[in-house]
Amino acid sequence: MKYMSLVAIAAILIVTSVNSHAKVLVQLEQFPKWFKDATARETTVKKTSKLKVEEFNVDGTVKGKFKLVEEGEGTWYYTVDIGTDSPVECYIFTEYDGPANSLYALIEHSLTGVEALNNKKLTGKFNYAIDSGVINSTPYLQLDTLYNLGEGNKKVAGVLKGFSAETAQSLQVCLHNEMGYNQAFFDVFESFVTAMVENEPNSAFFEPIYQLTLSGVPIGFGREVYTTDADGDVSIEKYSAFIVPVDANTVSRTDSVTTEWSRPDGSVINGNAYTVENQVMTSQYSLQSLDGKWQVEGELQGKPIKTELAYSGWLLSGFGSHLETLNLQAAEVNSAEFNMWMPDADPTSAIQIKLSKVNDNPNANLKINMGPIVMDFMANKKGVFEKGTINQGPLTMGIKLIYVQGEPTLP
Repeated sequence: MKYMSLVAIAAILIVTSVNSHAKVLVQLEQFPKWFKDATARETTVKKTSKLKVEEFNVDGTVKGKFKLVEEGEGTWYYTVDIGTDSPVECYIFTEYDGPANSLYALIEHSLTGVEALNNKKLTGKFNYAIDSGVINSTPYLQLDTLYNLGEGNKKVAGVLKGFSAETAQSLQVCLHNEMGYNQAFFDVFESFVTAMVENEPNSAFFEPIYQLTLSGVPIGFGREVYTTDADGDVSIEKYSAFIVPVDANTVSRTDSVTTEWSRPDGSVINGNAYTVENQVMTSQYSLQSLDGKWQVEGELQGKPIKTELAYSGWLLSGFGSHLETLNLQAAEVNSAEFNMWMPDADPTSAIQIKLSKVNDNPNANLKINMGPIVMDFMANKKGVFEKGTINQGPLTMGIKLIYVQGEPTLP
């Protein structure tokens, strides 16, 4: 998903949250007592260590005994002693696909290592738990995998837990191949991410983070970062990451990044976007105005796209969607219509949307209609989206604000 703003999020269909909130996807009642006892184990990580990474101006204190094992081109690998039988493993990457795809890829790689370490073949793999949340102002994903090795009476089981978070300059991933110690593992990851962002500058005047759920399962997040340049124009950087269970054994992974420039009045100047799905770059586009026409160029599923939008008028930006939310709330009229470029919906068209007031829903005061997609949401008096639902046919997704800094108006 590229667009997480009030209007554009309706195109998607497919404050610290702690690990204890993760949605467990398996029925533990069916497992033997030893397994349930092992997954319930917990400890407090009392030891701390210093984490220094000159490339990112990192010099902080983290939980656990961090040891740098390997440093390569754009990669740092640490083992972390937390006082249990198995160490936590943490990575820093400067080249990566995104929080969802990279976390999954590293889990798959680690399972191969588990096979070699135990000299047993992987005979079963199941989605164990999934979550998304925020550490201070950094969103994260969680994916835990239950696995079996070997056959018959020689079969063994394990749980490989994983977290990922993208900070300004890099991606952080931590894994723990041990049952239980969920809160301890999260505490280590939380301290790791906190140390990575402690000295990062932040010039954003508005930054919201949203969590999305499907059937009660937190499947991902969207993050928007709004800054201004010397001319007063607005830069909107939007990141999203999703891990969606497909069945008991597999998940679908999506990472998207969009950069958009907007005038102070909320009109689009230009933009670009790309999406990685299941380790494959599925789309990348750019939008710019040439000779009074909107030009789109890029690739979809490996095939080149170069076209003009049939529409040549004013396009609403993600920043503009917040402004229009404020305007409609203050206006006597009950609705307003706009055109937006939403590449996830159709990169070759300007999509017409309708924003309407809602009076009969205690959980929503505004509604967006875009073809078969309807979004009901609650916006506060500052124009900040707080919670809502996205509906298309029988499918309903939940969305809520889990972090916000600033307001969606120019300082």
